[in-house]
Amino acid sequence: MTTQTSAKTSSKLADFRPFRAWRYDLSRVQAKDVLAPPYDVISPQEQDALYARSPYNCIRLILNKILESDTDSDNRYTRARDFFSHLKSESVITREDKPCFYLYQQRFTDPQTGRQHSRTAFLGALKLEPFDRQIVIPHEKTLAKPRADRRRLLETTRTNFSPVFGLFEDAQNRIVPMIPSLSSGTPLFDVTDEKGVSHALWCVSDEDKVQRLREAVGHERIYIADGHHRYQTSLEYSLERRAEAGVQADQELPSDFTYMALVSFHDSGLVLFPTHRLLTGVADFDAAKLLESLKTYFDLEAVKPADLMPRVEKASEKTSALGLALSASEGYVLSLKDEAKARAAMLDGKPDVWYKLDVNVFAYLILKKILGLSETQWESHLQFTHADDEAVREISDRKVQAAFLLKAPKVSVLADMGKVRELMPQKSTYFYPKLASGLLFYQHEAGSVA
Repeated sequence: MTTQTSAKTSSKLADFRPFRAWRYDLSRVQAKDVLAPPYDVISPQEQDALYARSPYNCIRLILNKILESDTDSDNRYTRARDFFSHLKSESVITREDKPCFYLYQQRFTDPQTGRQHSRTAFLGALKLEPFDRQIVIPHEKTLAKPRADRRRLLETTRTNFSPVFGLFEDAQNRIVPMIPSLSSGTPLFDVTDEKGVSHALWCVSDEDKVQRLREAVGHERIYIADGHHRYQTSLEYSLERRAEAGVQADQELPSDFTYMALVSFHDSGLVLFPTHRLLTGVADFDAAKLLESLKTYFDLEAVKPADLMPRVEKASEKTSALGLALSASEGYVLSLKDEAKARAAMLDGKPDVWYKLDVNVFAYLILKKILGLSETQWESHLQFTHADDEAVREISDRKVQAAFLLKAPKVSVLADMGKVRELMPQKSTYFYPKLASGLLFYQHEAGSVA
């Protein structure tokens, strides 16, 4: 077992390191042909398209296909491992000569507003920290099934193929001012995907710049924006690997780190989409009874479903509000009418910020209190969409029982919830666009991190 003693640094909080990434040889492939979205937003149709796009596309790493012939020794996880080995043996990917950071910029048009944005992330290896240390801070709950899936992939491949998305506050303005100098040279690539999102990647190898970035991030707490399942899986895996190896506290293993993308809380390209909740499969569902029960806690205003969100936005200036569509022609704005009464019906002893979140009002007041669904039942009775028109279309086509339309949360909610050590229900936040997979790969091998 190869270990190293922890490198001395002035880091007080986050330990962000350069690493020797494996990355695609761009003389062999075009970047646009091998990138993919994160595994958890890829539909079966998109999976097929990514398979067809290139024999080297990273879809075979992050979301290999399930086959009827799968066994314990030949399955989607072992095929991902073997495909990674194939990429290396064919020199389709090569390992960086020395540990580096990377700068990753996405340029895009917000499909909801038409505005142009760019978002910049620093890519590196982050030391995994238990959540109780309040160095890495989550905001969403995770589910056992996705954790088990990502755990098997990590155990089998010993590689992080996609970055966890984290945010930092940069109160001293030490980090963001570095961006112009880090992106002044020619990028490794600058490509545009099929959704019109541009992806540019720069390698940061200059030792002075590497050290300054590492030192600056060392003063930050990291708030997980996306990738809670992957972070938690990596953390659990790291702790087990350390126990198995019997290493000392000051000794490091490559599995003590995970591949991370860090973005400033103040980046103008941090765009959050709403995540609407579509109710399905509830036994003996009765829309009329639901409306009567809702009147206990909400004022109901009849509104055409197509016009719901502007009216919800207006109502939410005064109180918590969300939309409800029951058919193509029947919709309502639900405005909370007695906050104290609502709080008494939800969980006890929560901080103010928790009660003010629309997603918690929906989850604990509507799903749990009114509909009688326990938290363990939510996953099987909810579908999700980020598009207002799709939510209305699903209820119009009678594919779901009800569509609840929620506003997008503010980015600041992540820090607010983190500081009071509270978690939101799963799929409470959706950052657009997603970070690409296939930019870099972090394999847990000796000498991977500085």
